[in-house]
Amino acid sequence: MRNRTRQQSMADRHDYDQKAEKTQDGELVSSFMCSPETAAEEFELSKRLYFQITGRSQPVHRDVIMYRVIQSFKPGEVSPEEANRIGYELAMKLTEGKHQFVVSTHVDKAHIHTHIEFNSTNLNCDGKFVNPKDSYLVLRRLNDDLCRAHGLSVIENPKPSTKERKQKEMEAVRHGRSHKERLRQTIDRVLPDCRDYDDFLARMRAEGYEIKEGKALSFRAPGWDRFTRSNKLGADYTREALRERSAHRGGRSAAAKKAVPHAGRKVNMLIDIQAKLAAGKGAGYERWAKIFNLKEAAKTLNFLVENGLTDYDELAARAEQAGDRFDEVSRRIKQLEGRMAEVAQLKTHIINYSKTREVYAAYKKSRHKKEFLAEHGDEIARHEAAKKAFDALGGKPIPKVAQLSQEYTALLAEKQEQYAEYKALRQDMIAYRMAKQNVDKILGIMPEEQEQNRDQRPER
Repeated sequence: MRNRTRQQSMADRHDYDQKAEKTQDGELVSSFMCSPETAAEEFELSKRLYFQITGRSQPVHRDVIMYRVIQSFKPGEVSPEEANRIGYELAMKLTEGKHQFVVSTHVDKAHIHTHIEFNSTNLNCDGKFVNPKDSYLVLRRLNDDLCRAHGLSVIENPKPSTKERKQKEMEAVRHGRSHKERLRQTIDRVLPDCRDYDDFLARMRAEGYEIKEGKALSFRAPGWDRFTRSNKLGADYTREALRERSAHRGGRSAAAKKAVPHAGRKVNMLIDIQAKLAAGKGAGYERWAKIFNLKEAAKTLNFLVENGLTDYDELAARAEQAGDRFDEVSRRIKQLEGRMAEVAQLKTHIINYSKTREVYAAYKKSRHKKEFLAEHGDEIARHEAAKKAFDALGGKPIPKVAQLSQEYTALLAEKQEQYAEYKALRQDMIAYRMAKQNVDKILGIMPEEQEQNRDQRPER
Protein backbone atom coordinates (compact mmCIF):
# COMPACT_ATOMS: atom_id res chain seq x y z
CA MET A 1 0.00 0.00 0.00
CA ARG A 2 2.84 2.38 0.87
CA ASN A 3 4.53 1.81 -2.50
CA ARG A 4 1.28 2.45 -4.34
CA THR A 5 0.73 5.66 -2.37
CA ARG A 6 4.30 6.72 -3.05
CA GLN A 7 3.94 6.09 -6.78
CA GLN A 8 0.58 7.83 -6.88
CA SER A 9 2.08 10.87 -5.16
CA MET A 10 4.77 11.07 -7.83
CA ALA A 11 2.23 10.47 -10.62
CA ASP A 12 0.02 13.32 -9.35
CA ARG A 13 3.00 15.66 -9.32
CA HIS A 14 4.11 14.69 -12.84
CA ASP A 15 0.55 14.92 -14.19
CA TYR A 16 0.22 18.48 -12.91
CA ASP A 17 3.59 19.55 -14.30
CA GLN A 18 2.83 18.10 -17.73
CA LYS A 19 -0.70 19.49 -18.19
CA ALA A 20 -1.35 20.18 -21.86
CA GLU A 21 -2.64 23.72 -21.29
CA LYS A 22 0.55 24.62 -19.42
CA THR A 23 3.14 22.98 -21.71
CA GLN A 24 1.75 23.63 -25.20
CA ASP A 25 0.28 20.13 -25.47
CA GLY A 26 3.42 18.53 -24.05
CA GLU A 27 5.83 20.18 -26.51
CA LEU A 28 7.64 21.87 -23.62
CA VAL A 29 8.38 18.66 -21.69
CA SER A 30 11.80 16.96 -21.78
CA SER A 31 13.36 14.20 -19.70
CA PHE A 32 16.55 12.33 -18.88
CA MET A 33 16.76 8.51 -18.67
CA CYS A 34 12.99 8.16 -18.34
CA SER A 35 9.85 8.76 -20.37
CA PRO A 36 7.68 11.70 -19.18
CA GLU A 37 4.51 9.62 -19.59
CA THR A 38 5.78 6.82 -17.33
CA ALA A 39 8.20 8.75 -15.09
CA ALA A 40 6.37 7.89 -11.86
CA GLU A 41 6.46 4.15 -12.62
CA GLU A 42 10.13 4.32 -13.57
CA PHE A 43 11.03 6.32 -10.45
CA GLU A 44 9.21 3.73 -8.32
CA LEU A 45 10.99 0.85 -10.05
CA SER A 46 14.34 2.43 -9.15
CA LYS A 47 13.29 2.66 -5.51
CA ARG A 48 12.28 -0.99 -5.36
CA LEU A 49 15.60 -2.05 -6.85
CA TYR A 50 17.39 0.24 -4.37
CA PHE A 51 15.76 -1.64 -1.51
CA GLN A 52 16.68 -5.01 -3.07
CA ILE A 53 20.32 -3.97 -3.53
CA THR A 54 20.94 -2.13 -0.25
CA GLY A 55 18.24 -3.47 2.07
CA ARG A 56 17.80 0.10 3.33
CA SER A 57 14.54 1.97 3.74
CA GLN A 58 13.34 5.09 5.50
CA PRO A 59 10.23 5.69 7.61
CA VAL A 60 7.46 7.27 5.56
CA HIS A 61 7.78 10.64 7.33
CA ARG A 62 11.51 10.83 6.50
CA ASP A 63 11.55 9.31 3.04
CA VAL A 64 12.34 11.87 0.32
CA ILE A 65 10.93 10.26 -2.82
CA MET A 66 11.48 13.10 -5.31
CA TYR A 67 12.94 16.61 -5.47
CA ARG A 68 11.27 19.59 -7.12
CA VAL A 69 12.86 22.78 -8.47
CA ILE A 70 11.00 25.75 -10.02
CA GLN A 71 13.00 28.06 -12.28
CA SER A 72 11.42 31.39 -13.28
CA PHE A 73 12.46 33.90 -15.95
CA LYS A 74 11.99 37.62 -16.49
CA PRO A 75 8.94 38.24 -18.72
CA GLY A 76 9.80 38.72 -22.38
CA GLU A 77 13.42 37.68 -21.98
CA VAL A 78 13.37 34.03 -23.04
CA SER A 79 11.39 31.82 -25.40
CA PRO A 80 9.53 28.78 -24.01
CA GLU A 81 11.84 26.42 -25.94
CA GLU A 82 14.98 28.06 -24.61
CA ALA A 83 13.56 28.07 -21.08
CA ASN A 84 13.06 24.31 -21.30
CA ARG A 85 16.61 23.77 -22.54
CA ILE A 86 18.02 25.90 -19.73
CA GLY A 87 15.92 23.94 -17.23
CA TYR A 88 17.32 20.71 -18.66
CA GLU A 89 20.87 22.05 -18.27
CA LEU A 90 20.17 23.09 -14.69
CA ALA A 91 18.79 19.66 -13.83
CA MET A 92 21.82 17.97 -15.42
CA LYS A 93 24.26 20.15 -13.47
CA LEU A 94 22.38 19.71 -10.20
CA THR A 95 22.12 15.91 -10.47
CA GLU A 96 25.46 15.46 -12.31
CA GLY A 97 23.66 13.12 -14.71
CA LYS A 98 23.14 10.52 -11.96
CA HIS A 99 19.36 10.82 -11.49
CA GLN A 100 16.29 10.58 -13.72
CA PHE A 101 14.46 13.85 -14.20
CA VAL A 102 11.57 15.50 -16.05
CA VAL A 103 11.58 19.18 -17.11
CA SER A 104 8.21 20.86 -17.82
CA THR A 105 8.04 24.51 -18.92
CA HIS A 106 4.80 26.38 -18.18
CA VAL A 107 3.51 29.25 -20.32
CA ASP A 108 0.11 29.78 -18.69
CA LYS A 109 1.30 32.66 -16.50
CA ALA A 110 2.68 36.12 -17.26
CA HIS A 111 6.21 34.84 -16.67
CA ILE A 112 7.61 31.65 -18.18
CA HIS A 113 8.70 29.17 -15.53
CA THR A 114 9.93 25.59 -15.47
CA HIS A 115 9.18 22.70 -13.09
CA ILE A 116 11.97 20.15 -12.59
CA GLU A 117 11.24 16.87 -10.82
CA PHE A 118 14.13 14.46 -10.22
CA ASN A 119 14.28 11.05 -8.58
CA SER A 120 15.93 10.87 -5.16
CA THR A 121 17.29 7.40 -6.10
CA ASN A 122 20.26 7.39 -8.48
CA LEU A 123 20.47 5.59 -11.83
CA ASN A 124 22.53 2.72 -10.38
CA CYS A 125 19.86 2.23 -7.69
CA ASP A 126 22.53 1.97 -4.99
CA GLY A 127 22.38 5.45 -3.48
CA LYS A 128 20.29 8.56 -2.90
CA PHE A 129 20.69 12.23 -3.79
CA VAL A 130 22.67 14.04 -1.10
CA ASN A 131 20.98 17.37 -0.51
CA PRO A 132 23.77 19.71 0.65
CA LYS A 133 23.51 22.19 3.47
CA ASP A 134 22.18 25.55 2.23
CA SER A 135 21.18 23.84 -1.00
CA TYR A 136 19.24 26.91 -2.13
CA LEU A 137 22.55 28.81 -2.37
CA VAL A 138 24.10 26.03 -4.47
CA LEU A 139 21.05 25.99 -6.72
CA ARG A 140 21.05 29.77 -7.08
CA ARG A 141 24.71 29.79 -8.11
CA LEU A 142 24.15 27.10 -10.75
CA ASN A 143 21.09 28.94 -12.05
CA ASP A 144 22.83 32.32 -12.22
CA ASP A 145 25.86 30.87 -14.03
CA LEU A 146 23.57 29.28 -16.63
CA CYS A 147 21.55 32.46 -17.14
CA ARG A 148 24.69 34.52 -17.64
CA ALA A 149 26.00 31.96 -20.14
CA HIS A 150 22.75 32.35 -22.09
CA GLY A 151 22.85 36.14 -21.90
CA LEU A 152 19.93 36.37 -19.48
CA SER A 153 19.62 38.73 -16.52
CA VAL A 154 20.12 37.62 -12.93
CA ILE A 155 19.23 39.24 -9.62
CA GLU A 156 22.44 40.63 -8.18
CA ASN A 157 22.90 40.53 -4.38
CA PRO A 158 19.37 39.27 -3.64
CA LYS A 159 18.00 39.63 -0.14
CA PRO A 160 17.13 36.30 1.49
CA SER A 161 13.41 35.65 1.32
CA THR A 162 11.29 34.45 4.21
CA LYS A 163 11.18 31.02 2.57
CA GLU A 164 14.98 30.89 2.34
CA ARG A 165 15.37 31.93 5.96
CA LYS A 166 12.97 29.19 7.00
CA GLN A 167 14.82 26.66 4.86
CA LYS A 168 18.09 27.64 6.48
CA GLU A 169 16.53 27.17 9.90
CA MET A 170 15.21 23.77 8.84
CA GLU A 171 18.65 22.77 7.58
CA ALA A 172 20.08 23.67 10.99
CA VAL A 173 17.47 21.48 12.67
CA ARG A 174 18.20 18.65 10.24
CA HIS A 175 21.91 18.92 10.91
CA GLY A 176 21.55 16.87 14.07
CA ARG A 177 19.71 14.14 12.18
CA SER A 178 22.30 14.17 9.42
CA HIS A 179 24.78 12.81 11.96
CA LYS A 180 22.43 9.90 12.54
CA GLU A 181 22.05 9.22 8.82
CA ARG A 182 25.81 9.35 8.29
CA LEU A 183 26.34 6.94 11.20
CA ARG A 184 23.59 4.63 9.92
CA GLN A 185 25.13 4.53 6.43
CA THR A 186 28.61 3.86 7.82
CA ILE A 187 27.32 0.95 9.92
CA ASP A 188 25.47 -0.53 6.93
CA ARG A 189 28.61 -0.25 4.81
CA VAL A 190 31.01 -1.68 7.39
CA LEU A 191 28.89 -4.48 8.87
CA PRO A 192 28.74 -6.91 5.88
CA ASP A 193 32.50 -7.62 6.06
CA CYS A 194 32.74 -8.05 9.84
CA ARG A 195 33.57 -11.41 11.44
CA ASP A 196 31.92 -10.61 14.77
CA TYR A 197 30.90 -7.77 17.05
CA ASP A 198 34.46 -6.96 18.18
CA ASP A 199 35.58 -6.83 14.57
CA PHE A 200 32.69 -4.44 13.87
CA LEU A 201 33.80 -2.09 16.68
CA ALA A 202 37.40 -2.20 15.44
CA ARG A 203 36.30 -1.29 11.93
CA MET A 204 34.17 1.59 13.19
CA ARG A 205 37.21 2.93 15.07
CA ALA A 206 39.20 2.61 11.84
CA GLU A 207 36.52 4.78 10.19
CA GLY A 208 37.39 7.50 12.70
CA TYR A 209 34.56 6.99 15.20
CA GLU A 210 35.08 7.28 18.93
CA ILE A 211 33.06 4.59 20.74
CA LYS A 212 31.53 4.65 24.21
CA GLU A 213 29.89 1.57 25.71
CA GLY A 214 27.77 2.64 28.67
CA LYS A 215 24.09 1.94 29.14
CA ALA A 216 23.86 2.30 25.37
CA LEU A 217 26.38 1.96 22.55
CA SER A 218 27.38 5.44 21.32
CA PHE A 219 29.53 6.81 18.50
CA ARG A 220 31.14 10.16 17.83
CA ALA A 221 32.86 11.17 14.58
CA PRO A 222 35.55 13.87 14.34
CA GLY A 223 33.90 17.29 14.47
CA TRP A 224 30.80 16.11 16.33
CA ASP A 225 30.06 17.91 19.59
CA ARG A 226 28.45 14.93 21.26
CA PHE A 227 28.02 11.17 21.02
CA THR A 228 25.11 9.65 19.10
CA ARG A 229 23.44 6.58 20.61
CA SER A 230 23.04 3.70 18.19
CA ASN A 231 19.59 2.83 19.59
CA LYS A 232 18.40 6.23 18.30
CA LEU A 233 19.00 5.01 14.73
CA GLY A 234 16.28 2.38 14.85
CA ALA A 235 15.58 -1.15 16.08
CA ASP A 236 18.26 -2.66 13.80
CA TYR A 237 21.01 -0.55 15.38
CA THR A 238 20.74 -1.27 19.09
CA ARG A 239 23.76 -2.95 20.67
CA GLU A 240 21.90 -6.25 20.86
CA ALA A 241 20.79 -6.03 17.22
CA LEU A 242 24.32 -5.18 16.05
CA ARG A 243 25.74 -8.11 18.01
CA GLU A 244 23.22 -10.42 16.38
CA ARG A 245 23.74 -8.98 12.90
CA SER A 246 27.53 -9.22 13.06
CA ALA A 247 27.48 -12.72 14.56
CA HIS A 248 24.92 -13.88 12.00
CA ARG A 249 26.99 -12.59 9.09
CA GLY A 250 30.13 -14.29 10.32
CA GLY A 251 28.33 -17.59 10.94
CA ARG A 252 26.54 -17.56 7.63
CA SER A 253 29.67 -16.88 5.59
CA ALA A 254 31.49 -19.79 7.22
CA ALA A 255 28.56 -22.10 6.56
CA ALA A 256 28.33 -20.88 2.99
CA LYS A 257 31.97 -21.75 2.36
CA LYS A 258 31.39 -25.30 3.54
CA ALA A 259 28.06 -25.83 1.83
CA VAL A 260 28.80 -24.15 -1.52
CA PRO A 261 32.10 -24.94 -3.27
CA HIS A 262 33.94 -22.01 -4.91
CA ALA A 263 34.96 -23.85 -8.06
CA GLY A 264 32.14 -23.44 -10.55
CA ARG A 265 29.38 -23.27 -7.91
CA LYS A 266 27.66 -26.13 -9.76
CA VAL A 267 24.55 -26.30 -7.62
CA ASN A 268 21.06 -27.27 -8.61
CA MET A 269 19.38 -24.16 -7.32
CA LEU A 270 15.85 -25.47 -7.71
CA ILE A 271 16.49 -28.46 -5.46
CA ASP A 272 18.32 -26.39 -2.85
CA ILE A 273 15.69 -23.65 -2.78
CA GLN A 274 12.86 -26.16 -2.54
CA ALA A 275 14.69 -27.79 0.34
CA LYS A 276 14.87 -24.45 2.11
CA LEU A 277 11.18 -23.82 1.58
CA ALA A 278 10.31 -27.28 2.87
CA ALA A 279 12.63 -27.06 5.88
CA GLY A 280 11.33 -27.66 9.36
CA LYS A 281 10.87 -25.09 12.06
CA GLY A 282 14.27 -25.47 13.68
CA ALA A 283 16.42 -22.62 14.94
CA GLY A 284 18.42 -22.46 11.69
CA TYR A 285 15.28 -22.24 9.58
CA GLU A 286 13.75 -19.56 11.78
CA ARG A 287 16.92 -17.48 11.61
CA TRP A 288 16.95 -17.77 7.80
CA ALA A 289 13.22 -17.05 7.45
CA LYS A 290 13.64 -13.97 9.63
CA ILE A 291 15.90 -12.30 7.06
CA PHE A 292 14.15 -13.53 3.93
CA ASN A 293 10.50 -13.31 3.02
CA LEU A 294 9.12 -16.75 2.13
CA LYS A 295 6.80 -15.32 -0.53
CA GLU A 296 9.78 -13.66 -2.20
CA ALA A 297 11.62 -16.99 -2.16
CA ALA A 298 8.71 -18.73 -3.88
CA LYS A 299 8.53 -15.92 -6.43
CA THR A 300 12.23 -16.34 -7.20
CA LEU A 301 11.78 -20.08 -7.61
CA ASN A 302 9.02 -19.49 -10.17
CA PHE A 303 11.26 -17.08 -12.10
CA LEU A 304 14.04 -19.69 -12.28
CA VAL A 305 11.64 -22.38 -13.50
CA GLU A 306 10.07 -20.11 -16.13
CA ASN A 307 13.49 -19.18 -17.52
CA GLY A 308 14.95 -22.69 -17.41
CA LEU A 309 17.64 -21.77 -14.88
CA THR A 310 19.00 -24.57 -12.69
CA ASP A 311 22.70 -23.68 -12.60
CA TYR A 312 24.07 -20.81 -10.50
CA ASP A 313 26.81 -19.93 -12.98
CA GLU A 314 24.28 -19.54 -15.78
CA LEU A 315 22.15 -17.25 -13.61
CA ALA A 316 25.21 -15.15 -12.72
CA ALA A 317 26.24 -14.95 -16.40
CA ARG A 318 22.78 -13.84 -17.53
CA ALA A 319 22.64 -11.20 -14.80
CA GLU A 320 26.05 -9.86 -15.86
CA GLN A 321 25.13 -9.88 -19.57
CA ALA A 322 21.87 -8.05 -18.89
CA GLY A 323 23.75 -5.42 -16.88
CA ASP A 324 26.45 -4.97 -19.55
CA ARG A 325 23.92 -4.51 -22.35
CA PHE A 326 21.89 -2.07 -20.26
CA ASP A 327 25.03 -0.05 -19.47
CA GLU A 328 25.94 0.04 -23.16
CA VAL A 329 22.56 1.45 -24.20
CA SER A 330 22.56 3.88 -21.26
CA ARG A 331 25.92 5.29 -22.34
CA ARG A 332 24.66 5.77 -25.89
CA ILE A 333 21.54 7.60 -24.69
CA LYS A 334 23.70 9.91 -22.57
CA GLN A 335 25.90 10.61 -25.60
CA LEU A 336 22.85 11.41 -27.73
CA GLU A 337 21.34 13.67 -25.10
CA GLY A 338 24.65 15.45 -24.59
CA ARG A 339 24.96 16.16 -28.31
CA MET A 340 21.30 17.22 -28.50
CA ALA A 341 21.94 19.77 -25.76
CA GLU A 342 25.00 21.07 -27.63
CA VAL A 343 23.07 21.37 -30.90
CA ALA A 344 20.13 23.14 -29.26
CA GLN A 345 22.40 25.59 -27.46
CA LEU A 346 24.43 26.35 -30.59
CA LYS A 347 21.22 26.90 -32.56
CA THR A 348 20.06 29.38 -29.89
CA HIS A 349 23.36 31.26 -30.08
CA ILE A 350 23.14 31.53 -33.88
CA ILE A 351 19.61 32.93 -33.69
CA ASN A 352 20.56 35.35 -30.89
CA TYR A 353 23.62 36.51 -32.80
CA SER A 354 21.55 37.32 -35.87
CA LYS A 355 18.88 39.15 -33.87
CA THR A 356 21.35 41.28 -31.87
CA ARG A 357 23.99 41.99 -34.53
CA GLU A 358 22.73 45.51 -35.35
CA VAL A 359 22.37 46.48 -31.70
CA TYR A 360 25.88 45.26 -30.94
CA ALA A 361 27.34 47.15 -33.91
CA ALA A 362 25.62 50.32 -32.69
CA TYR A 363 26.99 49.68 -29.20
CA LYS A 364 30.54 49.46 -30.54
CA LYS A 365 30.13 52.77 -32.39
CA SER A 366 28.41 54.56 -29.52
CA ARG A 367 30.29 57.28 -27.65
CA HIS A 368 28.08 56.77 -24.62
CA LYS A 369 28.61 53.07 -23.99
CA LYS A 370 27.53 53.16 -20.36
CA GLU A 371 24.12 54.60 -21.19
CA PHE A 372 23.76 52.32 -24.24
CA LEU A 373 24.64 49.27 -22.15
CA ALA A 374 22.07 50.20 -19.51
CA GLU A 375 19.35 50.28 -22.19
CA HIS A 376 20.41 47.27 -24.27
CA GLY A 377 22.29 45.15 -21.71
CA ASP A 378 20.31 41.95 -22.34
CA GLU A 379 20.84 42.03 -26.13
CA ILE A 380 24.54 42.82 -25.78
CA ALA A 381 25.00 39.98 -23.27
CA ARG A 382 23.32 37.52 -25.66
CA HIS A 383 25.48 38.66 -28.54
CA GLU A 384 28.69 38.29 -26.54
CA ALA A 385 27.61 34.85 -25.29
CA ALA A 386 27.07 33.81 -28.91
CA LYS A 387 30.49 35.12 -29.96
CA LYS A 388 32.09 33.17 -27.12
CA ALA A 389 30.33 29.99 -28.27
CA PHE A 390 31.53 30.53 -31.86
CA ASP A 391 35.12 31.02 -30.64
CA ALA A 392 34.86 27.66 -28.85
CA LEU A 393 34.36 25.98 -32.24
CA GLY A 394 38.09 26.34 -32.78
CA GLY A 395 37.95 27.86 -36.25
CA LYS A 396 35.38 25.42 -37.62
CA PRO A 397 32.69 27.00 -39.79
CA ILE A 398 29.49 27.96 -38.01
CA PRO A 399 26.77 25.55 -39.16
CA LYS A 400 23.46 26.67 -40.61
CA VAL A 401 20.35 26.58 -38.42
CA ALA A 402 18.70 24.20 -40.90
CA GLN A 403 21.65 21.78 -40.61
CA LEU A 404 21.43 21.81 -36.83
CA SER A 405 17.67 21.23 -36.98
CA GLN A 406 18.20 18.18 -39.22
CA GLU A 407 20.91 16.81 -36.91
CA TYR A 408 18.70 17.35 -33.85
CA THR A 409 15.81 15.50 -35.51
CA ALA A 410 18.09 12.56 -36.35
CA LEU A 411 19.49 12.46 -32.81
CA LEU A 412 16.00 12.54 -31.32
CA ALA A 413 14.85 9.68 -33.56
CA GLU A 414 17.81 7.53 -32.51
CA LYS A 415 17.26 8.41 -28.85
CA GLN A 416 13.61 7.34 -29.03
CA GLU A 417 14.66 4.06 -30.66
CA GLN A 418 17.38 3.46 -28.08
CA TYR A 419 15.05 4.38 -25.25
CA ALA A 420 12.52 1.72 -26.22
CA GLU A 421 15.33 -0.84 -25.93
CA TYR A 422 16.59 0.83 -22.74
CA LYS A 423 13.26 0.25 -20.96
CA ALA A 424 13.15 -3.41 -21.97
CA LEU A 425 16.79 -3.99 -20.97
CA ARG A 426 16.28 -2.24 -17.64
CA GLN A 427 13.40 -4.55 -16.78
CA ASP A 428 15.51 -7.53 -17.86
CA MET A 429 18.51 -6.41 -15.82
CA ILE A 430 16.40 -5.78 -12.71
CA ALA A 431 14.70 -9.19 -12.99
CA TYR A 432 17.98 -11.14 -13.26
CA ARG A 433 19.83 -9.11 -10.65
CA MET A 434 17.00 -9.46 -8.16
CA ALA A 435 16.80 -13.19 -8.86
CA LYS A 436 20.54 -13.62 -8.29
CA GLN A 437 20.51 -11.51 -5.12
CA ASN A 438 17.58 -13.50 -3.80
CA VAL A 439 19.28 -16.83 -4.59
CA ASP A 440 22.43 -15.61 -2.82
CA LYS A 441 20.35 -14.69 0.19
CA ILE A 442 18.28 -17.88 0.18
CA LEU A 443 21.24 -20.25 -0.12
CA GLY A 444 23.62 -18.16 1.98
CA ILE A 445 26.04 -17.65 -0.91
CA MET A 446 28.51 -14.83 -0.47
CA PRO A 447 29.80 -13.07 -3.61
CA GLU A 448 33.30 -14.27 -4.49
CA GLU A 449 34.82 -10.81 -4.11
CA GLN A 450 33.67 -10.59 -0.49
CA GLU A 451 34.92 -14.12 0.22
CA GLN A 452 38.34 -13.30 -1.24
CA ASN A 453 38.56 -10.08 0.76
CA ARG A 454 37.62 -12.01 3.90
CA ASP A 455 40.24 -14.69 3.16
CA GLN A 456 42.96 -12.09 2.55
CA ARG A 457 42.12 -9.96 5.59
CA PRO A 458 44.93 -10.08 8.18
CA GLU A 459 44.09 -11.37 11.60
CA ARG A 460 43.70 -8.72 14.28
